Amino acid sequence: MNARPFLEKSNQPNDQTLQAALGSLHAAYQDLIALADSYQQAWTFTKSSGWMLKIHDRKKALFYLIPLRGGFKISLAIRAAEREALLRDDELVDLHEKISSSKKYSEGFALQFDIASPQELPLLVLFMKKLIAIRG
Repeated sequence: MNARPFLEKSNQPNDQTLQAALGSLHAAYQDLIALADSYQQAWTFTKSSGWMLKIHDRKKALFYLIPLRGGFKISLAIRAAEREALLRDDELVDLHEKISSSKKYSEGFALQFDIASPQELPLLVLFMKKLIAIRG
């Protein structure tokens, strides 16, 4: 799953190429994007990472979605107050270690989720719903 299929600037993802790259996780990708329907979406390109989808509210990115072959990676940063609220949430106990051990950067505490199977999605969806609610 680690291969990034969109490393060429001339190969910007579209729904057809995303479906081919993500395979069985294309529906999961669509569900995750639908969760953030009140946010703006923009494909951005960097030489080191290739194409990634930025989901943002003009001020701060909610998350970056990096398409991979057979899956995708979600990368985001949470603020200190969000981190504390998420660590107090008993429904997210399975993520508490990941959240508490996240490294602090200037934009917040960095988290990454690698989604390689549909079974990994429910916890990520719950996390994203909670984060969206906190950001209100």
